[in-house]
Amino acid sequence: MPLTKYSLGSVRKGLRNPDLVWTELCKYLWSAHRTAYELRHGDGVDVMAEDWDDLLILDACRYDAFAARNRIDGTLESRLSAGSSSPGWIDANFSGETHHDTVYVSGNAFTADIGDDVFHAIYTVPPEPVTEAEAVDADAITNPEILEDSYVIRPETVVEKAIEAHERHPRKRLIVHFLQPHVPLIGETGLEIYQQIASEGDLSSLSRGGRGNRFGALNVQLYRVVEDDAFDIDIVDLRRAYAETLELVLPYAEQLTRELPGKSVISADHGELLGERLLPFTDRKYGHFEYLAADELRRVPWHIVDSDDRRRTVEEAPIESARMDEEEVTEKLRVLGYR
Repeated sequence: MPLTKYSLGSVRKGLRNPDLVWTELCKYLWSAHRTAYELRHGDGVDVMAEDWDDLLILDACRYDAFAARNRIDGTLESRLSAGSSSPGWIDANFSGETHHDTVYVSGNAFTADIGDDVFHAIYTVPPEPVTEAEAVDADAITNPEILEDSYVIRPETVVEKAIEAHERHPRKRLIVHFLQPHVPLIGETGLEIYQQIASEGDLSSLSRGGRGNRFGALNVQLYRVVEDDAFDIDIVDLRRAYAETLELVLPYAEQLTRELPGKSVISADHGELLGERLLPFTDRKYGHFEYLAADELRRVPWHIVDSDDRRRTVEEAPIESARMDEEEVTEKLRVLGYR
């Protein structure tokens, strides 16, 4: 077995382009960083093996942020997520398994990667356009037309779909996957940031791969914009925008703990980096990446809202789920900031 994957040609290419050498070195550094983290902390919780009737997932929710802002009755613990991104979390928890006693309601487009035989049913929540009333809700939004063609996945719509799913399948466990506090950051400070970006820049230049962005300001690649220093966005404002988006979704999670019978757990698929330096001399990191591991990404809330009214679940063969087609998935991934 060769000691290295690199050939003499690779060395020559690296000498001609030192940036390639730095890129490869970074890959090894982050791989070693992740390996060291997992050796110390383990692989993460198997959410399906835990005791709950309703599992409410807040996408990209850090444990520390939840602990600082949560006012929902219950017992707060923490767990180590099995992934640093939604695809990693989905793969670690559901790949190759069958949970025909469970229904999944999701505002996350990566749910499309789950096989048809894993759950009894999967219901997806579509993006919805931002209304003018919402656009002017923040005092600083003086030009609401800037947010035209912007889309969000509303927490209230997720709640509606979750209640409908429970009424349709009263003897099933229920996973409810909210999008927030994942980008787009839709609190007052977040809207101000998006307005700044839309006012000063070309939105089409901010879409991944150089393709035109068919969505408005809310759906630009926010963290890439911040990392590139394309605009003067203060890290304190960015963190405030994240916190406001978390505060926005918490009442909807609390509503489900009251309206759905049984024991509820509020957790997250992964956390979020908000300008931390994970290694000395490295750039600040924003967002989430499966190749990284750190407490800000892997430590998630596990907030237990207990109940004496437990559900008796039954397993039944999967039904045909309301899946999105490929174009819908692509559009939803744009809303998530991945396209």
